[in-house]
Amino acid sequence: MKEYNASLFVKLTSELGEGACWWPERSSWCWVDIMGHTIYMQDTDGRLRSFDAGGYVTTLVRVTGRDELLVGLKDGVAFFSPEQGVGKRIAVLEEKDRVRCNDGKCDPAGRLWIGTMQMPAEEGTGNLYCITGSGAPVLKLPGVTISNGLVWKDDKMYYNDTYTRSVQEFSYDAAGGTIAFTRIAVHIPAELGWPDGMAIDSHGMLWIAHWGGYGVYCWNPETGELLGKVEVPAPHVSSCAFGGPELDEMLITTAREHLTEEQIAEYPLSGSVFHVRLPIKGLPANYFKY
Repeated sequence: MKEYNASLFVKLTSELGEGACWWPERSSWCWVDIMGHTIYMQDTDGRLRSFDAGGYVTTLVRVTGRDELLVGLKDGVAFFSPEQGVGKRIAVLEEKDRVRCNDGKCDPAGRLWIGTMQMPAEEGTGNLYCITGSGAPVLKLPGVTISNGLVWKDDKMYYNDTYTRSVQEFSYDAAGGTIAFTRIAVHIPAELGWPDGMAIDSHGMLWIAHWGGYGVYCWNPETGELLGKVEVPAPHVSSCAFGGPELDEMLITTAREHLTEEQIAEYPLSGSVFHVRLPIKGLPANYFKY
């Protein structure tokens, strides 16, 4: 197994860092603190900026033809720019007090797939939706628990419902946006934590942030084999994204949520953001078509 060590990128005490994203048009790394209601941007010149989202903010995706990001909020999605802040919602998913959006990504056709979860999480109380342009959200997978990482490769979609400790493989039709479950591609052993956010490299290997696993792990979805690990000095690793000019860098978010005082004392960088350069390139993230 190949091993890599992540270095500190930005020291923070985020309760729940998430949503790692590379914004190439602005040469910026972006991420969020869900519980802190904050969007962060760090330019390659080292300038760090933060923006109040006005509520929960959970995921960030780029948008075709617009100098904005699409952001997941508590009950829906909206556009965001550093100049204008968070705009009005373009779609609403679930207006329930104890439910919020969670991870989301765009498929190769430019649709946004975004999940919901209950707070605190309870089995079967979340859903996975798909949004096409300005259309209404379409329910794709009901009854999930903690909807998380999503990536696509050719005619396959890989998806993490954290609670299942597995990566599910679906057949995927780009033209119609339909999916059908095919198999469990990867099962995460209990000692390695829980699968959270996910990225994919140019060889089709899955890079998964492991909540409770102290790192980002690389898995072969064809064989289920563990290939590598990026070591992170924090127990709860929540999201990862390839980026940088050559797409050979990775941004990694972490969290303090659910850690004891003793754990925080042992891992004081929990809640910070980390960075690593890898000998493999990631696939460029898909853009939302509005």
